[in-house]
Amino acid sequence: MEHELNKSLSSLGTFSNVKLVGLCGTYEDGMDFVATLPKDKQKTIMWLGSSIGNLNREDGANFIHRFQEKSMNPGDLFLIGIDRRNDPEKIATAYNDPQGITAEFIMNGLDHLNVIFDQPFINRNNFDYFATYNEDEGRHEAYYRSKNDQTLEFVLPNDVNKEKIKIKLKEDELILIEYAYKYNKAETTKLFYDARLAHVESWSDSDFQYDLHLTYKPPFFFTRLQESNGSVPTVEEWREIWKSWDTVSLSMIPLDKMLSKPIYLRHPFIFYLGHIPAFLDIKLATYSHETFTEPESFATIFERGIDPDMDDTSKCNPHSAIPDQWPKLSSILEYQDKVRQRLLRVYDAYKDKQIPRSLGRVLWMSFEHEAMHLETFLYMLVQFEDPLPPKGVVIPKFTPSIHKASDAKLITIPTQTVTLGHDDNEDLDDSVLLDLPFGWDNEHPLRTITVQSFKIQSRPITNNEYLGFMKATLNRNYPLSWIPIDLPSFEYRVRTVFGPVDMNVAMNWPVLLSQEQANHYAEWANMRLPTEEELRLFYDTYSQNSDLDSNFGFAHWHPTDVPLDGNSVHKIGNVWACTSTKFEEYPGFVKSKLYPGYSSDFFDGKHYVILGASW
Repeated sequence: MEHELNKSLSSLGTFSNVKLVGLCGTYEDGMDFVATLPKDKQKTIMWLGSSIGNLNREDGANFIHRFQEKSMNPGDLFLIGIDRRNDPEKIATAYNDPQGITAEFIMNGLDHLNVIFDQPFINRNNFDYFATYNEDEGRHEAYYRSKNDQTLEFVLPNDVNKEKIKIKLKEDELILIEYAYKYNKAETTKLFYDARLAHVESWSDSDFQYDLHLTYKPPFFFTRLQESNGSVPTVEEWREIWKSWDTVSLSMIPLDKMLSKPIYLRHPFIFYLGHIPAFLDIKLATYSHETFTEPESFATIFERGIDPDMDDTSKCNPHSAIPDQWPKLSSILEYQDKVRQRLLRVYDAYKDKQIPRSLGRVLWMSFEHEAMHLETFLYMLVQFEDPLPPKGVVIPKFTPSIHKASDAKLITIPTQTVTLGHDDNEDLDDSVLLDLPFGWDNEHPLRTITVQSFKIQSRPITNNEYLGFMKATLNRNYPLSWIPIDLPSFEYRVRTVFGPVDMNVAMNWPVLLSQEQANHYAEWANMRLPTEEELRLFYDTYSQNSDLDSNFGFAHWHPTDVPLDGNSVHKIGNVWACTSTKFEEYPGFVKSKLYPGYSSDFFDGKHYVILGASW
């Protein structure tokens, strides 16, 4: 075996910048070897031939995930070939060709068994090759078929007692040789999701029989769940969100730009690096009646951010006093590490006992608070002039769209009731079960509302459509998600965290704009924005949070095209969706005791409800 490996390597020749190494072993040995390669060098693992089809779908995903966990670093690539679910007759012919080449290859396996066991216990003339395609399972199945009743007798090679083993076979009994699974788009998407790999690009052959998929290991990975699993965020989930926060906050901003303010009404970047650990520390310390983490002054400096009134910037929500000089980044990161350790000690203290619901609320609130400000940071980065690409993320190959999206169809939603929120009375935290769902104060109590029949577009407005509106009305009020190139000729580029892209790349992406701009477009189109209840009903009808093809949770690091055919319905994700519903107090609303100003500070008639999810 080693001789053949060396022979194969030598036949490849020598190269100036390529080193060839052979490995004689199993896939597991390959994983171990790749894991020893330098971590500072990007690796590409290539697995061709659709060999993954020989594993069932669960085992295939687990196998690739082992590579991802054991042998890959963030940013490493995995290129894999996968057969599509093709025409059953074509698949049957591929595995049982008229020339009998495949059959002879398979039948030779029986001869090889005799060689391995060093005894002629199998007569291949007593067997046939039987192949079939299981369309329901999407797999080819290969078998040996016993032609008659027969008994196979053999001795295990290392058996000193030479005890005969007998295997009785009945006529037409099938012996499984292999499965060869084929994949449709949804199955391929789930394969990569289960393997914790992010998709980059795919290429198909000219007949669309198989694909090469380029994927990579992302720096973090968020699972898609319908709702919380009924307890508290796990330590693993905390570590994953810390990875995401560190990726965004520390790898995408030059260190000398931490005091930059891409949005002039908000704090500089550095505030949010201190705000996230300070919020968590304040909630943990208050709950346990303990002191704040040192330096305790950080709890004051970073407690709350600012959200000034857009019409009168002298008006602002209660917030921490802005210091003359922000603390150094190094001291903030040291503080962050200490607060994270404090949280882990809380989990360790409760590893053998039930976490009280009141503490569970602190943990969920702090966890979701960090996730929310991850988005705060990102929409600041989109408007930042000098963003760096996120470390460990493959930079997308932005290509111009060939076709513009077809006109969206109108969907009629009949009169019916919709449920908003859920029951989550904070006053009952010491008397109800931990596993009841948690929420924010603006989600309690559960309300059932009757919604009259309405019509709604099947998808969001695109950049191209909004540009058409601007040209038709000579409107120069472009969205802040765009960058003007030539105002008189309506030439713009679209912002991303990777830098601006041409409009022909982003023409079919949903447009990111302000509430006022959205209203103006709707009026021009003789429409209106949906209410919160209407949009919630639309999402309940057509979307599921677990849809793997929806763009949220960093499936991509930018918006993606809306459905182009005009008939498909845009599912949740890509960008948040505006509603016409003001964010205000409703019957039954009660301020959170744990975070009293979370909602009520913004009941000013100038904030509106948004729904959905963003990339």
